[in-house]
Amino acid sequence: MNQDFSEYFDESNEATMADAARRFESMIKKKETPYFSEEVFESLVEYYLLAGKLDLALKACNAGLQQYQNSLELMLSKAQILINRFELDEATELLDQAAIFNPSDTEIEFLRGIILIYSGENAEALNIFNQILPLVDEKENVFFQMGMALTGLGKIEEAIVIFKKAVDCETRNELVFNELVYCYDVLGILSDGVQYFNELIDRDPYNYLAWFALGQTFNLQSQYDKAKDAFDYSVTINDKFSSGWYNLGLSQMNLEDFAGAKESFLNTLKYEVPSAEVLTHLGAAHEKLEEYTEAYKHYKKATELDETWDDAWFGMASVLYEQEKYLESIHFVKKAIKTNDISADYWLLLADNEAKLGNVISAHEAYFRASDMDPINVDIWLNWSLLYFDQENYIRAFEIIYDGIEELPEAADLYYRATVYLLYNTTYNEAYKYLQEALALDYDGHIQMYDFFSNLDTLKALQRIIEQYRK
Repeated sequence: MNQDFSEYFDESNEATMADAARRFESMIKKKETPYFSEEVFESLVEYYLLAGKLDLALKACNAGLQQYQNSLELMLSKAQILINRFELDEATELLDQAAIFNPSDTEIEFLRGIILIYSGENAEALNIFNQILPLVDEKENVFFQMGMALTGLGKIEEAIVIFKKAVDCETRNELVFNELVYCYDVLGILSDGVQYFNELIDRDPYNYLAWFALGQTFNLQSQYDKAKDAFDYSVTINDKFSSGWYNLGLSQMNLEDFAGAKESFLNTLKYEVPSAEVLTHLGAAHEKLEEYTEAYKHYKKATELDETWDDAWFGMASVLYEQEKYLESIHFVKKAIKTNDISADYWLLLADNEAKLGNVISAHEAYFRASDMDPINVDIWLNWSLLYFDQENYIRAFEIIYDGIEELPEAADLYYRATVYLLYNTTYNEAYKYLQEALALDYDGHIQMYDFFSNLDTLKALQRIIEQYRK
């Protein structure tokens, strides 16, 4: 059954475009053959690509090419989709077919160059781009791909020059700015990047991508306040710029402005297709605000979008741990470990859960794995030692802390904890030595010891010793 829905389609009307898409999808499900004009098929493909729906875009291309076999635009769109799916051989065959009827088309050669980059043949790609550069009117995309080829060849300084040429074409391609930031970072000259992006802003204060790139350079230098301000300017200029909102949220998380970060991530989701990455960060913002129900909901959505996204499984486990739902937490942290078994944080959370349930052997094994992966994580040694302290095995608890000190000789928290365990073991002279070292490293940290003692006389004695040291 053939139907023509061209009358329902108006490229300038997004609602009508969405309606045409719904009709197209309905016919695909019913295994009917949709009939549109060539122009409508082209616009449907673009509509799906903008929505990030590559599978539907490819179906629209295939349906269009069944009716318009020699449509250059549909062949080029399909080739681009195949490249994005890393189906490079099929993309090459399609470009060869397109070239039969369009032997001098620069877009065909442009896509051939991209395939060469994806194949690691950057020098050959660069040759193609140099050949077509004088022939194209809009040169910014060619400059961008030339920069990518040069980056692949390790010619980072030359790549910066070429990426700047793309910027001079007044590009609004976010990737150009991302690559420039990357190049400055690789060369260790982020300060040069700050200077360049500030110069762009001086020339055009409303260049939201320049503000965005400036924010990225500040982020890479851990200057989160400055980064936040730059990203804020970026989304003020273009309030639909999802990457600006996302990076603003990351800066706010680093500055512990979790409420602000939550709003930024929500704005991100307004203007781009939901992804496991953004949903996980949104969940983390909720978790930091102790909004555990909302955090769990967003982590769960992330796993539904991508079941291999281990950060989201870990987030669900973390939220359940905070709610003292240890058995459930173990279930989800094991899912995270199944996907990524080399994260010390995952093994630490598993160990903490097992310890809460009194599973000493399982907890010990998990703490051991965590310490092996990340021996400079103070929390691993502190939590592991508590496993034995709670059993009144003070010598074993001390031995674990001693091993931690071997890895982290400047960690005052470990010396304070060693002092506690030695006092419980009545090894007073040794305890005093560790206390002296702890006080020298971080005097104010002594307050953490008070949580371990309820006896007023003991607390008074400790306070006298600590006061004497201060004097």
